[in-house]
Amino acid sequence: MDGGTDPKNDGPNYVEATQKSIGVLRFLKEHGPATLSEVAKGTDSAKSTVYRHLQTLEEAGYLVDTDDGYRIGQLFLDYGIDAQRSHPLYDAGKPKVDALAEQVGEKVWLVVEENGYVVYLYMQSGNELYRSFTRVGYRGHLHAFSAGKAILAQLTKSEVNAIIDRRGLPSYTDQTITDRDALFEELDTIRQQGYALHLEEAVDGGNAISVPIQREDGSPIGSICVAGPAHRLNESHLRTELSDLLLGTKNEIELSMRYEA
Repeated sequence: MDGGTDPKNDGPNYVEATQKSIGVLRFLKEHGPATLSEVAKGTDSAKSTVYRHLQTLEEAGYLVDTDDGYRIGQLFLDYGIDAQRSHPLYDAGKPKVDALAEQVGEKVWLVVEENGYVVYLYMQSGNELYRSFTRVGYRGHLHAFSAGKAILAQLTKSEVNAIIDRRGLPSYTDQTITDRDALFEELDTIRQQGYALHLEEAVDGGNAISVPIQREDGSPIGSICVAGPAHRLNESHLRTELSDLLLGTKNEIELSMRYEA
């Protein structure tokens, strides 16, 4: 042993300058383009400090300084595409999602869990038009979405509790499950029936059905979801028409992952 201190126990496990740069990027993603003054005010930071971060990020290609202010650079598009396509579920799931979307005519999503959030990895839309706030790359709370609940149902109780402790159970609509015990009851039902629903729990007027995609050991690698307006995808239609189609697609994806890797 060298007698040195353990870096894990030597103060906060993050770099403040990096946190500041991340804060600048987050602000510009949500509010940009924005001027130096607007970024400084929005991040509650001194202009001189923000200026150095903006210049560093621009030089590296992560920001662009335009006539309207700083905005997120297209370098993130390259990162995003790589992040999407490098996920092990993408190659196996994409053609199955495409085929199912053509069959059912609705939006079909490939969804994964990352850092305690549901992340929308890939989407194909059928011929029915439906606008939603979700998009490829969108992150949300697992408990509010059928895709997230399908994943949660395959985790241990301690793993689910750890996610709840970290991310909470915020309400998206009046129908969102925000009680821990009620959520665990719902997860028990999902395990028994093999699929998860959200009925206007994530957005008013929107319903969805999802099934988990599992590794050989039973652990979830993600889920597949069909979503649309509540008047078309009512509960009866989800349960009687779409559940079997999704379960069949799930099996195809799992077999592809197992034998085509």
